[in-house]
Amino acid sequence: MQLLPNSRIFLSFGSLQITCYAVFILTGAVCAYALSQHIIQKWGYPSSLLENYLFPLLICGILGARIYYVIFEWDYYSLHPEDILAIWQGGLAIHGGLIAGLLFSIYYFRKHRVSLLRMFDLIMPHVLLAQAFGRWGNFANQEAYGRVVSEGFYAHFPAFIKQQMYIQGAYRMPTFLFESCMDLLGFLLIVFVFRKFFYRKRGDAGFMYFIWYGISRFFIEGLRTDSLMLGSFRIAQIISILFIVIGLVGLSGIFAPKTKPVLLFDVDGTLVSSRKAIYHLWDKLFEKEKPDTHLSEEEKATFFGPTADEVLAQYFPKERIPELHALYDRLYIQEMAPKYLEVSSQVQETLKTLQAQGYTMGIVSNKTTNLIEVDLKQAKLSNFFSVIIGAETCPLPKPDASGLIAACDQLKLGHDNVAYIGDSISDVLAAKHMAAYSIAYSGDSQEKKGLVQSKPCQIIHDFKDLLNIVKEEKCWCDKRIW
Repeated sequence: MQLLPNSRIFLSFGSLQITCYAVFILTGAVCAYALSQHIIQKWGYPSSLLENYLFPLLICGILGARIYYVIFEWDYYSLHPEDILAIWQGGLAIHGGLIAGLLFSIYYFRKHRVSLLRMFDLIMPHVLLAQAFGRWGNFANQEAYGRVVSEGFYAHFPAFIKQQMYIQGAYRMPTFLFESCMDLLGFLLIVFVFRKFFYRKRGDAGFMYFIWYGISRFFIEGLRTDSLMLGSFRIAQIISILFIVIGLVGLSGIFAPKTKPVLLFDVDGTLVSSRKAIYHLWDKLFEKEKPDTHLSEEEKATFFGPTADEVLAQYFPKERIPELHALYDRLYIQEMAPKYLEVSSQVQETLKTLQAQGYTMGIVSNKTTNLIEVDLKQAKLSNFFSVIIGAETCPLPKPDASGLIAACDQLKLGHDNVAYIGDSISDVLAAKHMAAYSIAYSGDSQEKKGLVQSKPCQIIHDFKDLLNIVKEEKCWCDKRIW
């Protein structure tokens, strides 16, 4: 076994060789994948979404890059067809790989009901990092070089670059290095500056990739002497101009779809005011089952948000929880909800308008489904919702986002365009844990200060304000979460 026996080979096992070209390309792909995987899990997607995407994407990208290169070098390959598959010798054109990768991505993400533009924003800036690595594969193969330069040109370059850029009896301009540096700079600017301060709508980060790479490649291609040509024109410069135009048009918003968000609601404190009913319920339950314990108003206020089982577990043995939960349900259904449950006419009117405008709506609550249905029936809201996710059907209680994701799955919709409306910090956090658009309703909230500190996407004090918010053309996700 030999490590780096020459500039082109990374590792040699007898006749089996691993090229530096392959190592750099795979390293770039793995780095781009790892960064994308880190973010996509913040958005509530399973890791399998990108795991199942990476390998076929690489195959499509390599095939596309090779086919593109062979087409524009057909004068050579028509005479040497045996070299068409010899990709270890180099000859992968990034533009062909990008086109093939884009076509596969359209198919893959549509199949999985995921926003293509959202994935475009996620993946393309990381592709720049992969390209920065890939150009060093060109360096290893002595490709992507420029005109002849004097030896003095390399006076301040590392010796290994100078040595490798001695090609065909002369020193060549290291255009691979220029492009690698521009790719790295573009990655840093888009990820750490553009996405943080200038990102406004779906596709913006992806279209910035097109603009940045189009401009940098156009000028660097003009310095190269090994360009693919179409007559007297450099193919890469033609494609670069096309990239710039697509990027500018894309930033104008012409490709951004006008999408209605899925509207998911919490129940207690949002659609109905059950605080009085819950307070009386806990008083009666403790009076009956734990008469020596007196609950303060502050204690009872903390019971909003956690599930009933989580509250009961704080005061009673584990084996009694099923029995006490059944008592809790009976008290709520038979006595407390009919007597104390309150609903605002604004809620009914707003939901009726949203339904008439074609919005899909659902419920996600830490309350059990039977109690949610009691609340909705009592408040005459039952007909507005297409899905109800209660405590017993939710994989994990809020602030986990699994209930919101389960609601979207039941609706057979992706969760790229979701707004969650709730009155508690746990509601805001649940939305954040899948990067959904969080709307905090403080109309009956006891946590107004905490709601502000939790930094929802928007706070409303009047339920009717929701009608104005959903009319806005915006990216229905939390744009701050990358």
